[in-house]
Formats: sequence, C-alpha cells, structure tokens
Amino acid sequence: MLSTILSIIAALLVLSILVTIHELGHFTAGRLLGFTIVEFSIGMGPVLFKRQKGDTQFSLRALPIGGMCRFYGEDEDVKDGRCFNAQPAWKRFLTIIAGPITNLLFAIIFAVIALTTYGDYVPSVHELAGTDTPAYEAGLLPGDVIQAIDGKRIQYYNETVPLILAADGASMLLTVERDGELMDFTVVDFYNETEQKNLIGITISPVRKVYAFFPSIGQSFRYVASTITETFQFFGRLFQGRVESTDVAGTVGIISYLSEAVRSGLETVLRMTILISISLGIMNLLPLPALDGGRLIFIIIEWIIGKPVNPKVEGAIHFAGLMALFALLIFLTYNDIVNLIRG
Repeated sequence: MLSTILSIIAALLVLSILVTIHELGHFTAGRLLGFTIVEFSIGMGPVLFKRQKGDTQFSLRALPIGGMCRFYGEDEDVKDGRCFNAQPAWKRFLTIIAGPITNLLFAIIFAVIALTTYGDYVPSVHELAGTDTPAYEAGLLPGDVIQAIDGKRIQYYNETVPLILAADGASMLLTVERDGELMDFTVVDFYNETEQKNLIGITISPVRKVYAFFPSIGQSFRYVASTITETFQFFGRLFQGRVESTDVAGTVGIISYLSEAVRSGLETVLRMTILISISLGIMNLLPLPALDGGRLIFIIIEWIIGKPVNPKVEGAIHFAGLMALFALLIFLTYNDIVNLIRG
C-alpha cells in the first residue's frame, strides 16, 4: 500500500515538473522580451510559500498538478502600456509558443539521456528459416542488425516488418550492420504465393543498442520526430472514429500510467516522461481556444487584418474553449476511472 502511495506521489511530481517546464518556457521568453510577470508558481491551489522579487511573485502551491506563469494584463481589462496585450504581436507570439517548444526541447534532452543510459531496441536477425530461403541466398546471417530497407533507415524495431511487407516482392535492398561494418544485400523473389505476403525467411528479435553522446543527439531528434508523427496519426484515427476508450487518457489515467512506470523502474519513467512532454507540447500547439495554439491563431489573425481582434470577442471564445476543455477533462476522468475499475 505504501509503495502504491509513493508511486502515485512520484507520478504527480513528474507530471508537475513537465507542466512547470512548459510554464518556464513562457516565463523565460517573457523575461527576455520585457514582459511584466505577476506570478510564477509551481503547483496549483493554496499558496504554501511565496517570495516577491521585483514585480513577480514566486510561489509554491499545495497541489502538485501543474504550474502557472501569469502575465500582467493577460486576461484582465487593463489598458496601460505594461500589459501583455499592449506588447507587439511578435513578442506575444514568441512568448506563447515558447511553452510548447520548451516541452519538445526537454523531450529531446530526456531522449539523449535515455539513449546514452539505456539505449533503444534495434532489429536483429535472430535465425534463418533454412538454406532455401531468400534471406540465406542473399547472404544474411544471424546477428545482422537491420539498418535500412530500400534506402529507408530503420529507426525502431517495430518498423521492420511493415517495411518488408510493403516492399516489392521481386527485389529489396537490405542494409545491415555486421561486426561494426555496414553491408548491402539484395533479397529477390520473396513474395510467398501461399501466404499472400512477402516472406524472406528470417526471425527478427530486438537487440538493445546503447548510443554514445554525439550519435544520441541525432537519434533523439529522430526519436521525438517519430513520436510526433505517431501522435498525429492517432489524431487521424480519432477523427475517423477508430479509437477505443482505452486508447485515450486524462489526468487520472496519466498519473496511473506514470505510477506504474515508477514501480517498473527509472528507464520506464524516463521513456514515459519523453512521451508526455511531447504530448504536452503538441496538445498546446493545437489551434483550439484557451490553448496556446488558439492564442497564436488570434495573433496570426491580427497580423492578417492589421489590428487586434476585439478583446471581448476573443475573451468569449477562449472562455467557451475553456469550458469545453473542462467538459473534456471531466469526461476523460470518468473514462479513466471506468478503465481502472475494469482493469
């Protein structure tokens, strides 16, 4: 019981850190661009500790579920030149977009740490099905690490089989790493008429590869880019109605997954942290009212028409968006609880 409670607390702290990183992006950009920041807080709810430094109150709040960076005049009807909305549009744009970008940058940093510490799984030829297979005739051997198929680089283990299935069954160029050397092999005539799919006659197994620091930097960008692609593919399935209730999660679900990751070990926590940091960055960039992306859309409209959108209209739209987000949060929380009960 105690371990469960501690893992939930740890999960809350990880989530709070990621949200604080997001708000730190807004704060840093705002400071550099000369905005007046009223408060920067870690956590939400009642204030436990606060310290005033210049115009800004730095505070620690009771609930470890997020953070806040509040700019002077951001949502209030303030007219003086110090308020957020009185600043040039380009400054506001950079300050708003800095939050999601910071999440993505930290995802890359976390990915470098994960790749240099734990590595990642790459596809390796485990065994050949026989001496009469296309793979054997091409010259493949057990232990070969598959690097590319028809020139397309393999980033992750689970990309291998789909690329083989999608290849031209008449001929395929396979690039492998053998004893530290890259080698090309041409596999021919591997479409199996009986199975009605491509079969080259190998069993593939995942092998852990730990990266040195500099190679990990390039791999971390690919790692994050692949996760972003998968996220947008998920949105596509969501709009097509091809997503189950267990495929989406709200705050309760995220905390549950994170607490399980905590119990699994640091590597799982780190990989989960990368995923959530990327998700926070992407979600906040969506052009929806009340999110950073929605605010950016109004600034872009301001650039196009040459003047700000009526503050009352913008405020009403953001308020409606906020209510919709609260409704979505309530729905996702209900969905999380139902999924937890079902196990």
